[in-house]
Amino acid sequence: MSKSYLNNHNVRGLRNNNPGNLIRTNIAWQGKIPHGTNPDKQFEQFENVYYGLRAMLKDLINDINKGKNTVKSLISEYAPPSENDTNAYINSVARTLGVSPTQKLTEINASFLLKLVRAILKVELGNAHTELKDSDIMKAITMLGDVSTEKLTVTIDKLSIVKKYLIPTLITIGLFFYSYVTITL
Repeated sequence: MSKSYLNNHNVRGLRNNNPGNLIRTNIAWQGKIPHGTNPDKQFEQFENVYYGLRAMLKDLINDINKGKNTVKSLISEYAPPSENDTNAYINSVARTLGVSPTQKLTEINASFLLKLVRAILKVELGNAHTELKDSDIMKAITMLGDVSTEKLTVTIDKLSIVKKYLIPTLITIGLFFYSYVTITL
């Protein structure tokens, strides 16, 4: 059975079935209510809360896949300073997860995602985060469909890492040896 808070008198994230408060975009999220029938001009609305949680999870996993693999980089992308007290948000999520804001997130599995979503919901929904149970979040994780709830894999584009770190390092080393050889000859 679907769980919906659509247009009730709860906090905005719940009444939009969008507990992560994803802003309106042209992304064709599953279960998204079309903009023409969505009365909220700033945030997405979903048919039920599970679709909203699923979209939030997809957004977070996509950001991690793009290299936003610390709480600081992930939340800075998810909740930019132009719209949020991002430093307080980062510290709250890191504290809840029990990690440093700059610690690399290496084990991305269902248990971690549950904790991450719960930490974000505490900030996004305030006390209303308790309306959503862990079983609601786990249902959204299983709805992802393209990943296992046992172990989610996060792929990082190795070519971009090579371009960003290895090539400049090799150039620096090459220039050092070129300079050394030139000076000693």
